[in-house]
Formats: sequence, C-alpha cells, structure tokens
Amino acid sequence: GLEVCRVLVRSKQWYQRRVREFQTFQHYFKRINLSRMGKRKLKEAASADMIPLDSTDTSTDQTLDKTYKGMGVVYVGHIPKTFQEKEMRSFFEQFGTILKLRISRSKKTANTKGYAFILFENEEVARIVARTMHNYILCGRLLKCQFIPMSKVHKDTFKGSNKTFKKIDWQARNKAARNQTKSAEEQNRAVKRLLKAEKDRRRKITALGIDYQFPGYAAIAPKASNKTTFKDAEVDTAESMETA
Repeated sequence: GLEVCRVLVRSKQWYQRRVREFQTFQHYFKRINLSRMGKRKLKEAASADMIPLDSTDTSTDQTLDKTYKGMGVVYVGHIPKTFQEKEMRSFFEQFGTILKLRISRSKKTANTKGYAFILFENEEVARIVARTMHNYILCGRLLKCQFIPMSKVHKDTFKGSNKTFKKIDWQARNKAARNQTKSAEEQNRAVKRLLKAEKDRRRKITALGIDYQFPGYAAIAPKASNKTTFKDAEVDTAESMETA
C-alpha cells in the first residue's frame, strides 16, 4: 500500500511538472520575439498543423515565398539545451530532407534560446512534422511545433544557418585588453587618475575631522623628469658643433 502511494505521488508530481512546463511555454510563445519574421504574432490554430500569421506588411520582398516555393518551414520550440544542431538534424531527417536548420542563440553566451526553424525540401513533409512532433516529450521537454507558410517567413530567418556558431570568449578578450602593454601616454593618464582619486579620498577624510596621514600612491608614483631629452639627430648635431 505504501509503495502504491509513492507511485501515485510521483505520478502526480510528474503531471504537475508537465502542466507547469506547458503553461510556461504558452506564456513564452505569446511573448516570443519574431522581429526577424516581421514582428508577426501567432494566432490560434486554424488547423491541427498550421497557425496563420497576420502581418501588416504584405510585401513579398521580405519573405522566402519566391525563393523557396514548394518547400516548408517548421518552428520548433521548447528545445532541450542538449539538443544541438547535429542532434536536431539527425533526429528530424527521419521525416525528410532538411535544407536548412537554424537554432536561435544568444550572441553573448552562445546558449540556445529554446527555439529553432527547420526548412524541409517538401512542404507536405513539413506539415507532417508539425502534426507528429507537436506536444512530443523529448528529454523531459514538451516540444511545440508549428508549420509556417513560406509567405510568412522572413528572408533573414535562415541567415547564417550554414555556419558553425562560435562562442566568443569575452572574458579572455577583456583580459587580454587589460593586460596588454600600455604606452607611456596611457600610463601617465592612469597615474593621474590614481592621484586624483587619492586626493579626493584625503579631502573626504579631512572633512570628517579625522587626522590621518598615509603615504599612499603619491609617495611611489613616478615623477616627471626635470632633465631635457634630445632626439638622436639633435645629439649628433650638438656633437658635430662641439668637435668643430
């Protein structure tokens, strides 16, 4: 009896997690940024495999209707983080030939944003994929698939889809920029900033009525030389005048 109760509790918890994931997806899907698709909003499904997209821009110059006529695009949402381009292509190629595949990623972290677009060679295959994979549980995530007509797909949807997304190591880049050798002018500016900050700190301490003296950075800061420096040409001229 105790084991049966445990199974029921686990089943209830699993069901509650699935409901929360589905509600999260609904909220996310309403707010999803489709700026690259002309800032269109997805409406309620007109059929089981297709959601019409309304657009204020009726121009076909911004869509893929002419370029990829007869092909089909499927939107795949709620993608698991471990489901990358290679795994996704291998999984969806069981339905038909994939011409292009693009997972939306963050430029800052290179992490997936949770949705992708797949271009199939045949429009009917894309419709079948949208019907079959919609609400399919994969790696604990409830996939959301929608067929998108070519007349509603923005021309830049698959821009860069054939290139491998390379993560930029911003930390290493910033580290190299900060550790690079500074010129004399840059060092002088840094010294002036330190001296000014220290001067302001001393003034604040004095304003509080605290008598506290400390050497600080001013005691070790490099001072400007009083000696006059000459260029090599000027030195050679002076030596020649002395020998004359």
